[in-house]
Amino acid sequence: MIRYVLLLLAVLCSVISCSGDDGGNGDNNKPEIPIDVDKPPMADKPIQMWIDAHANFSRFSTKEAIKSSLEKMKATGFNEIYVDVKPGIGYALYDSDILPQLTKWDTETVTRDWDYLGYWIEEAERQDIKVIASISALGFGYTRKKEGLIYDNHTWDGKTQMRMNNNNPNDLVDIRNEENVDAAMLNPCLPEVQSFVVSIIEEIATKYPKLKGICLDYCRWWYDNYGFSDATISAFQAYSGETVTDKNNILTATGAPGPQYQKWIEFRSMTITNLITNIRSKVKSVNPKMELHLWASADWGSRYGVGQNWASKNYKLDGWQFTSNYSKTGFADQLDVFSLGAYADAIWKSEAPNSVWSVENFVTTYDKFTMGDCKVNGSINTPAYGSNASKVSDAVYLCLKNTDGLMVFEISHVINFNQWNAIKDGINRVYK
Repeated sequence: MIRYVLLLLAVLCSVISCSGDDGGNGDNNKPEIPIDVDKPPMADKPIQMWIDAHANFSRFSTKEAIKSSLEKMKATGFNEIYVDVKPGIGYALYDSDILPQLTKWDTETVTRDWDYLGYWIEEAERQDIKVIASISALGFGYTRKKEGLIYDNHTWDGKTQMRMNNNNPNDLVDIRNEENVDAAMLNPCLPEVQSFVVSIIEEIATKYPKLKGICLDYCRWWYDNYGFSDATISAFQAYSGETVTDKNNILTATGAPGPQYQKWIEFRSMTITNLITNIRSKVKSVNPKMELHLWASADWGSRYGVGQNWASKNYKLDGWQFTSNYSKTGFADQLDVFSLGAYADAIWKSEAPNSVWSVENFVTTYDKFTMGDCKVNGSINTPAYGSNASKVSDAVYLCLKNTDGLMVFEISHVINFNQWNAIKDGINRVYK
């Protein structure tokens, strides 16, 4: 009889405990969970930190700085990191035989007699943290100071992305001459560019077999008005079977879509998908277990302009921009992991009821596009939330609750705004 009573009490306690779960929203019923600064949360999903090269160029100039930061990340609950090793300036933060070493950026100079990526991998392994090497796939120049690989010599003349100035076909501007572009980007439709990018990724995969994966960033066109060089138009004509008698048939003089715009969008997306497909093939030939990751904005509806159709090839299209063949440009099936850039200021849908731009919306609707073709980790832009611990915690919670994992961008902001406990709180709300 006593055993029966004890069993009944255990069942009742279990029911009461389960009834306290907020069912996934958590907005109005956020549990108050104390932060244990010593013991990290026990997570079964990837919880990733992004280590940007530019923002942390001097911060991680020593091994001790890397070691202590990894310890902090581990204590917070992170189990994977993205290390930016070929940023948009086009130089290497790894042992490369192809690219020059990155030793100077703006006014900062850092010299090492040790392998930056190699040490991240070594120390992360000791802490049981996995490393993914991130590269700016098509970025090879820092436009603000005209520094970087494609400014060093004339090798890449004619191979960068070009735009029509004021939509004038006779006035082209080289992206290298822009002032406020994040990275001067190569033209992805050129075979020599694709071969060059693939060779860099092959080198990383070969030299660093302990990497969990390689992540592609800036694997796209800049915007839809970039790519108007004669070489690109020639490639478009070969792809489409159409003749371009006037570039304003693609984008009109007012910047509106012209009669060839839809096919242009398909061509540009297929160019990026072909590049990703070639990269995946090379990575898997070097190391079948190494993952291919890619970061892109979670707003799928804006990606057609830059050629990033991260949806499944089976996704049913809806939109005036798309040809009947556009779905074939989907590249979700070529990825192992898609880092879903839910970089929205609004956290909950209720904050932006007439917009797709909320973290909650992005992390609860992505699967209608990817359709299970790859794993998807929700990614958040923490500087948008500053020192607001509640917002940071909510964003972390939503990503972990609704996707296959979490990526936090990025460590310099986490440090500057002291967001460690807020991140840990968000993790604990999932793994309580």
